[in-house]
Amino acid sequence: MSDSPASPPPPNRRLTVNAAFLKDIKDDNRDLKILLDRMRLLTHPREAAANHWGELIQLFGDLRDQLALHFGLEEAYGYFDLAIESDAQLSACADMLRSQHAVLFEEARHLAEAAADACTGDEPIEGVTPEVTTAQEKVLVRFDGFLAQFNDHEEAELKLILDALDDDLGVCD
Repeated sequence: MSDSPASPPPPNRRLTVNAAFLKDIKDDNRDLKILLDRMRLLTHPREAAANHWGELIQLFGDLRDQLALHFGLEEAYGYFDLAIESDAQLSACADMLRSQHAVLFEEARHLAEAAADACTGDEPIEGVTPEVTTAQEKVLVRFDGFLAQFNDHEEAELKLILDALDDDLGVCD
């Protein structure tokens, strides 16, 4: 996964989606869904995170790796440049969503690093038992924000799939 967002398609080409493959990738990614469900369980309530920080460090690393695979498959098989005309709005949406992959992956990478760094040496938050450190709390808040962004991204890709299928089938609103 590159550190920079995907470059836009050349001006005479448009980005489109292979709706069937993109949908299959989403349906088949049970490992990512299971991982995110486990992470949600261990991060709420916050006290659970303190008891399971070692496991969370591993899970943040797994999240980074799963997203590399997930986004790699989507970019290899779900998105492609189309030399002929395609719906301009659909193309712009596909390009915007594909460019989010690099941003989301980078955030997952930073979360994995921050989780490992937050393991020791920070003062606990007073009144929280078991004790969550301020560094851990920052990671958890950042993870909550990441989850919201990732969920919005996935919902937008599902809408894009439906729009692409409607466009392919000629369905009218």
